[in-house]
Amino acid sequence: MLNFVIVFVVSTCIAYIGYYQWSRRKIRATFAKMNGPVSLPLIGNSYRLVKWTSQESIWRGMVELANSYESPVGLNLGPVMHVLLYKPEHLQVVMNSPYCLNKAFQYSFLRVEKGIFAAPAHVWKDQRRMLNPTFGPVVVNSFIPIFNQKCTIFVDVLKENYANRGPVDVLNALSKCTLDLICSTAFGLDFDLQRSDDGDHFLSRQEEYVDIFIDRLVKPWFYPEFIYRLTKGYKRSMEILEESKDRMKRVMSERNLNQNNNDAESLNEMSQDSYVKKPQIFLDKLLELAQNNRELTDEHINQHLDTMVFAGNDTTAATMCSLLLMLAMHPDVQERVYQEIVQACPDKDKEVTMDEISHLPYTEMVCKETMRLFPVGPVIGRTSTADIKLDDNYTIPANTALTMCIYMVHRNKDIWGADANQFNPDHFLPEQVSERHPYSFVPFSGGPRNCIGIKYAWVAMKIMLVYVLRRYRLKTPLTMDTLKIKYTIVLKMVSGCLLSLEERQ
Repeated sequence: MLNFVIVFVVSTCIAYIGYYQWSRRKIRATFAKMNGPVSLPLIGNSYRLVKWTSQESIWRGMVELANSYESPVGLNLGPVMHVLLYKPEHLQVVMNSPYCLNKAFQYSFLRVEKGIFAAPAHVWKDQRRMLNPTFGPVVVNSFIPIFNQKCTIFVDVLKENYANRGPVDVLNALSKCTLDLICSTAFGLDFDLQRSDDGDHFLSRQEEYVDIFIDRLVKPWFYPEFIYRLTKGYKRSMEILEESKDRMKRVMSERNLNQNNNDAESLNEMSQDSYVKKPQIFLDKLLELAQNNRELTDEHINQHLDTMVFAGNDTTAATMCSLLLMLAMHPDVQERVYQEIVQACPDKDKEVTMDEISHLPYTEMVCKETMRLFPVGPVIGRTSTADIKLDDNYTIPANTALTMCIYMVHRNKDIWGADANQFNPDHFLPEQVSERHPYSFVPFSGGPRNCIGIKYAWVAMKIMLVYVLRRYRLKTPLTMDTLKIKYTIVLKMVSGCLLSLEERQ
């Protein structure tokens, strides 16, 4: 009997391996023609991940891999076949293909599959159509008073705790400011996160959750859910998510209380013009949509809000960190931006308007050059649901993981010239932009599944920059060749945002 069981188990395993290899024959044939490191039996290229022991080494490993082979690159991480892409033409094909709208399966590790960030394509399409108006120009413009209020607090916090004290890391203050912006516009409540311990608590939980995600990302043996559920990382991530749900319940309760205290009659009497000037709170918009759409459940709303808070806060803070460092490293550029700001927004005691920030063309070039060198989303993952013709040489089979390396495209010397790794805002002069492939610069992704919050991010960053430069002159001991980068879903500086803030007279 024992011999029969052994023979049965061995035969079943052999049959499964045989079927598995047969089912991947198209993918294997495609990968055989691609560039890439040597793949070992069973573990594939997973052996390369052994050295990826920190967020900094993870990023070094990614860049080293991409620099070693021409796109596309085939990678076999255990049971999952990946294709790395870093040519503009390849990005354009994938980002615009109706068969590449699904995010890579690793996004499910974040456990927000019902939110717009990681939802499967068939769910995402309806969500995007519903949510597009909530990020439109009228809604974003209505946030201008909140942006001004929070940025005023930010520069005051800088004065109280950082200004005229030599090089100090201002990333925490910067992150709490962007968090304060996001929460105020998402929930319509003033948590005063820049001047309370709640902001620090939220940021520490967010950082811990990301660390857990990254740890799983580079360990393919933890990809199977039934295995991962046995780990400490899973248990801790569930505790953080539960804490987030409890926080969301408190927010909803407080929001409902505030709404009940409002004078409904006066709201009904408001003209359309005055209503538009009132901040169009994201939560209110979601609740309005939910009244006419039963598929938009409380869980969907919670995940939309979590996604907005996490993505909006972390990405804006990381980009602003890079931007302030670039200005500090390049005083001539900083002075030119400052003069443009002073001309467009001369009175530092008055609120910044949308019209004023629309007259900052050079400042926008500087922002774009910063996002070219340090794209906040340096890699984007998709999964093909059908065969995709990448170019005349390669057709990517269905069910292949596609990793688009935006960072490598943004630093390609064939596209950006010999100074591709240097900071030069002139890269975005109109005549230079017109000569480049449109997918040479995609800091907010591209195609139909691009970032929904582009307009929001631009306005928030410009207003924050106006407030900072009108008050402070920036310096830093860091240089371009000493900057170190780490990967935490978004791209971040290892050193934080190390600045000297000198008050302007």
